[in-house]
Amino acid sequence: MKISDAFKLILKIEDLVDTEVFTWKDFKMWPLMRRILWFKLVSVSSINKADKNKNRLVPLVRFKNLMSKIYCSFKENKAKEDSEIIYFSRPAYLQELKSQGYIDRIVDPLIYSLNDGKKTTKYYFSKIPKEKQLIYEYFDFYQKSPLKNIKISSHQKKVLFEISKFLDINSIELHESYANELLIFVGYYFSAKKLLENHKNLEEVYLACWYFSDAMGVCAAADELGIKTIDIQHGKQGKYQAMYSGWTKLPINGYALMPDSFWCWGQPSCEHILASSPNRKKHIPFIGGYPWIEYYKKNMLPVDSKTTDSKIRVLLTMQTPQAGNLERIPDFIIDFLSSSTIEDVHFTFRYHPNDIYGYHYCKERLTSIDPVLYSIDRGTQNLYDVFRVVTHHITAYSSCCYEASMFNVPTLLYGEESKEIYEDDINNHTFTWINSNEESLRAWLLLDSYDKPNTAMPYIDKIHN
Repeated sequence: MKISDAFKLILKIEDLVDTEVFTWKDFKMWPLMRRILWFKLVSVSSINKADKNKNRLVPLVRFKNLMSKIYCSFKENKAKEDSEIIYFSRPAYLQELKSQGYIDRIVDPLIYSLNDGKKTTKYYFSKIPKEKQLIYEYFDFYQKSPLKNIKISSHQKKVLFEISKFLDINSIELHESYANELLIFVGYYFSAKKLLENHKNLEEVYLACWYFSDAMGVCAAADELGIKTIDIQHGKQGKYQAMYSGWTKLPINGYALMPDSFWCWGQPSCEHILASSPNRKKHIPFIGGYPWIEYYKKNMLPVDSKTTDSKIRVLLTMQTPQAGNLERIPDFIIDFLSSSTIEDVHFTFRYHPNDIYGYHYCKERLTSIDPVLYSIDRGTQNLYDVFRVVTHHITAYSSCCYEASMFNVPTLLYGEESKEIYEDDINNHTFTWINSNEESLRAWLLLDSYDKPNTAMPYIDKIHN
């Protein structure tokens, strides 16, 4: 299902069913339910019927591992009790700085840019592998739940059945998904509340990607304690991103599970968030910019920052299969590399750091391609170091396209998803879109110059405070 269609279905569901029945304690749990539905809708078309049973095992295994972590881990969360600001982040945002170690592209530059003498602590929701040495101090955030299972009320079961019938999905699976995610939320809520209570001077909590059960648990705990929460933008927040846009039925006082504020890269993100509810009193977006870009350019950009030879170097940033994007590497690129007559061309295939099948997929997909024509990037290499040496960027719909433009690297978009998601950027010539064919790709690579955008409103603002 296309992302835009999934988005419209989410809004329709909210109009048809009683979202107020989803509660736990005094918390309104609809944001958690919306997240479950959103992921199901955009992921369902990525699974071929023949592979359904095989793929269904993956989330089950992950859930069992996570439950084992909840009940078997008795480690205490370390607390710097004098901290005034706490940051929660995720390993997916780590970028390798060659021999120096790893830096968090979302959180670390923000800490640097907000350096006003306040004491801070950084936590990760998932354990960092031992082989990844981070250049800045951090702690793992463990959770312990007092509950072993969650009882779903008859009213909630009734609405879950209505939703499953409307979407034509398995009602038992939807019920299990909600119960499982709710149990994870509860574990993080109790653990976060205990942790935050130990910080007597705590003023703010920053979160990298709020719309997972773990971060919602932190938000709920912070809300109870009167501590402000801020979500940090980590990618495109467009008009069809259902966890940021389309909130038409916000409670007067907002949701405790959602952050108080949204730190956005620029004005377009703010407008997308506010479009459906411009008079909201909570969950307010503001322009903060993207500190990672300025941090990199100020502290890490070499003087000889661009190669000068004539070789065409193409970076393809991939997404895991979802919505209408079934292949990480599209057919027209395979066709191009199989029959290319362009000399001195090299493709770098960068798969998403969360894509556990990315490397094996690339090796299998590229079996027939001459290895001289390509290399595989596991997604941990510093993206901006890659932008310094490539001449072109291609993606289905990754927000890396905006970052590429900051390094004067032109982006080519393909597929129906990007045609809708980036409609404004395509119309104002910020990016080029093609109908997924080899001839158009070849013509784009051989262009002498590329159109300059005719908009005065950049997606990423350089201002941050």
